[in-house]
Amino acid sequence: MFTGKLAALICIAALQAVLDSDAALVAVYSVQRHGARNVLPKGIFLTEDDLIGGPTLLPQGQLQTYNAGISFRTRYLNITTCGATSTCLPGSGNGTKYGVFNQPGVGFGNFNTFVRSSSLDRAILSGQCFFNGIFPPDPTAPTNTSYMPTGEQVIPVYTQIDAEDILIRAYTKCSTYQTRLLTWYNGPEFSAKIVESETLRRQVQMQMPGMDTTLPNWWNVYDAINVYRTYNVGNPVPNFTQSVFNQIQDLAYWLETSKMRSNLTGNLLGGVALADLTNYFRLAATASSNGLQTFYELLSLSGHYNTQLGLIAALELDTWTPAQGFTWLRSLPKLAAVLVFELHVIDAAAVALPAGSRPSFFVRLVYQDGPAAPYGTVPLPCMTTAAAVALSPGACTLSDFLSYASARALNDSQAWCTACNNSVLNACVVAKYDGALAAAEAAAARDDSGGGGGIEPWKIAVSVVVTFVGTVLLSAAAAAVAFWFHGGRSRRDAEAAAMRQCGGGVGNLATQLVLCEDGWGRAI
Repeated sequence: MFTGKLAALICIAALQAVLDSDAALVAVYSVQRHGARNVLPKGIFLTEDDLIGGPTLLPQGQLQTYNAGISFRTRYLNITTCGATSTCLPGSGNGTKYGVFNQPGVGFGNFNTFVRSSSLDRAILSGQCFFNGIFPPDPTAPTNTSYMPTGEQVIPVYTQIDAEDILIRAYTKCSTYQTRLLTWYNGPEFSAKIVESETLRRQVQMQMPGMDTTLPNWWNVYDAINVYRTYNVGNPVPNFTQSVFNQIQDLAYWLETSKMRSNLTGNLLGGVALADLTNYFRLAATASSNGLQTFYELLSLSGHYNTQLGLIAALELDTWTPAQGFTWLRSLPKLAAVLVFELHVIDAAAVALPAGSRPSFFVRLVYQDGPAAPYGTVPLPCMTTAAAVALSPGACTLSDFLSYASARALNDSQAWCTACNNSVLNACVVAKYDGALAAAEAAAARDDSGGGGGIEPWKIAVSVVVTFVGTVLLSAAAAAVAFWFHGGRSRRDAEAAAMRQCGGGVGNLATQLVLCEDGWGRAI
């Protein structure tokens, strides 16, 4: 007689072949690193200078990301190849062109494809080149789906001003993270590495006397050498031997990957992207369950290695033993590297599984470390035997993934603003004022039998002012709205409550709110 465990394994194995035939890809959420770019000087807190656009994507970088797009197309859109691995996106069944919905050969368009990028030159151009590889030029004459003279299929890449970007570049705006990083710089591990690397750094200093070769600045040392050595761009540098260059690179990789460990980053740098991912996978699963075809199935973030590593850290993969073989935990993702979360569905009804499990959704994480590399699987901490059998080892059921990831996500801008101690972003200003005004409204309502109405007019008024006028005029606008909305005693009560909310002090409602917002105590 079989033991319970052995019997279960036999049952699972018996279902494997049937499940494989019924597995289908529902959606993907891809995060790409840009291709090769010009020299990039960075500060010790991962910040860059104020040059709009940043360093330019090089022609070699355009080709790298284009080739990564071709590999992506092979895995997810090309019916001949993606069918063999059950990784064909649903839209590919209607065609692999991008264009107008319901036109011949068009399987993708703005109804199911959403591409976002950071506002920097290298990321925007990388996103364009990546999708040029996914949707190559159509050689046919211009038709209802192709008007470009070259036949190019143009895919829109959306972006926003860098100062407001916490989806892709939260790592440049989080004070809490910078404080942790500063503590690490002054800690025993970093001090030991300073001593350990002294000989190498002194050797480089002798050959590059004008370069700051301190360990905190080592990325800039490596980047200047690597970009000139590889692409002949930037200021000339000495021709280091391969052995010495490998040591220079290893030290830079240690520095950059160490900054992105989960004990330093937590969910501060990837929590917003994690929330974005879980939200779109929920929507895709719901739409797929209801038989809908117009949902985002191809989602893409064109970003940076810190974007990828921040998301990995938010999932705490660096503390997950089965994932320790993942090279990105010790070595930076290669240029044009791709990280993809896949959402799969299995029609459980077709294999007579319990009614409550129809349909069954699963999540798998895969990556490609550069356009020439094969795709590999990264085990997720929520992986289960059932998911491994239904899809592949390292996969999770969607419910398990959502439970694990949602607990680590930052589900709105206010949560991120609070966690990162940021009061500069417009979203953070709005959140701060919303909180203070809501508290003032509630306090006034408790003392006013009339109740004072709802909060929505305040939100509308404050949001409009922040978006279109800015914080310079916010205090005057807040005072005007308060006077218009409350009047008389209610206004005075709201004013007093706002002062208490901000820690007391003198001044009217508008002035006190500004002082509450401005952590530097500056007059606005």
